[in-house]
Amino acid sequence: MLCKKELQNKILELQNILKKQNINLFFDNTSFKDYFVKLIISVNNKYCGSILIYYKPTRNTYSIKKQLYNPEIDTVIDSAWNKINHFETYSAESNIYEAFVDGSYIAGITSYGTVIYLGNEIKAEISGTVSNTQFRQFGGELKSVIETIKWCQNNSVKKIRINYDYQGIEKFASGEWKAKNVLSKEYANFILKTKIEIEWRHIKSHTGNPKNNRADSLAQKAATKKNK
Repeated sequence: MLCKKELQNKILELQNILKKQNINLFFDNTSFKDYFVKLIISVNNKYCGSILIYYKPTRNTYSIKKQLYNPEIDTVIDSAWNKINHFETYSAESNIYEAFVDGSYIAGITSYGTVIYLGNEIKAEISGTVSNTQFRQFGGELKSVIETIKWCQNNSVKKIRINYDYQGIEKFASGEWKAKNVLSKEYANFILKTKIEIEWRHIKSHTGNPKNNRADSLAQKAATKKNK
């Protein structure tokens, strides 16, 4: 079975956290397949569903899929998964907002999505399409950040952490990547002029971050809706 050791290590991390919440993970040698493992979830000897953990060695990333029947347990597992993968977000008490942003390009439609949180409370969900499709998904990625900052300006938000998977979002803003086309130049100039304090955090795509997945879903739905 390929990557069994890597998967075992990730299971142990998750298991150590969930034990404190009285949530048990069950697995044995038959649970492992090439690149993934299936775990049974129970609380007080009651079956609550299962989760699959996948490992992608080419990117050294893990992802998770859940089939759970209890929303509270689902939330606890999300929290534990975020912790072991360093996805934790600021608390509401910090008054630092978090945005998860993404872009999409489906069937000729460029779209964007952003979900803005304060703690675990969703404060805004913003999505739409971009008329200029020349730059495909790239255009949606940058638009998602611009719309996030505009929302902050309209809602008197002074600081936000922007969580992204496309590295150009931060690198064009910081000047590490030179903006060469019209779109990236407009984006870099917009970020430069904003008075909102921005903290950047890169999160690899398809690693099971539920908040990042929500932004991705918003962007895809906007494109799909436009195509109907």
